[in-house]
Amino acid sequence: MDRARAKACLVANLSLPGVGSLHVGRRVGWAQVVLASCGFVLSLVFGVWFMAEWLRSGELPMMTILNRGELPPGFLKFLLIGLAGLIVFGVALGWAFITSLLVYQEAKQHESH
Repeated sequence: MDRARAKACLVANLSLPGVGSLHVGRRVGWAQVVLASCGFVLSLVFGVWFMAEWLRSGELPMMTILNRGELPPGFLKFLLIGLAGLIVFGVALGWAFITSLLVYQEAKQHESH
């Protein structure tokens, strides 16, 4: 493996975690893709709820919380779903980034021999 392919792995993994790993033959990329997809879906659920709540009430959900001075019923569940989505996607991104760094290090060692 050469450095150019390792750099392509990094760029692809930062775009969609796991794709770069798969490109260089790392089967762990499948787990990274699944994890990133789950994080995306959770974030999408939050986004749909956010838009629906905004359209229903006529004000941004953050403003509803601020104006009431408390968390309205049902908000906590969707806020936690959104937070979980960010965390899950972040874990997938971090894992893919570490894989990319290991691939780059391996390419660097391979070129020096």
